Amino acid sequence: MPDALKILVISQSKRRLDDLLATLAHDLPQHHFVGRLDRAIDLPRWVEQLRPDTIIMDIDSPSRDTLEQVCAMSESTPRPIVMLSQDPSSEAMRSAISAGIAAYAVSGIEAQRLQPLLQLAQMRFEAWQAMHQDMLRARQELQEHKLIEKAKRHLMKTEKLGEEAAYQALRREAMAHRVRIADVARMLMATLAG
Repeated sequence: MPDALKILVISQSKRRLDDLLATLAHDLPQHHFVGRLDRAIDLPRWVEQLRPDTIIMDIDSPSRDTLEQVCAMSESTPRPIVMLSQDPSSEAMRSAISAGIAAYAVSGIEAQRLQPLLQLAQMRFEAWQAMHQDMLRARQELQEHKLIEKAKRHLMKTEKLGEEAAYQALRREAMAHRVRIADVARMLMATLAG
């Protein structure tokens, strides 16, 4: 049996919302519903408050306002989102995926397709999160490399050291204080700026 999820359901149509909740309750009883909204206004606040594992959005077409709410939520409290839309256009799909929608399905959903869509959304979300973390790590490493290079240039200029000797001086200082070379470079540059 798949893991139980806490799901926030959003739908513009009360009838479709009721149908979706009935389908979920009947065909996927292992999941728990933590909220139901009729629109995505204040989505980041609702996600922060309700802490769902995933979100299902049932809408006619992804509006600019809805996608802005998804982007804002993805910045502060990212969650996998399955969007059930009545809009089959590739432009709508592209906009939704760019905003952070993990799975986009058109024209309603049969009960047997919902669990695979939830799993797909979770897998895509995890892949995106891993890529995002890799990008942040690479960006940090690049910034640290630039900082170390700047500190080396300073030591080369002020202490009349060669490049390797300047690097070794930073390394010795890092080892002596049991910190990373980037931390030594940061402290050195902060001292010069202060």
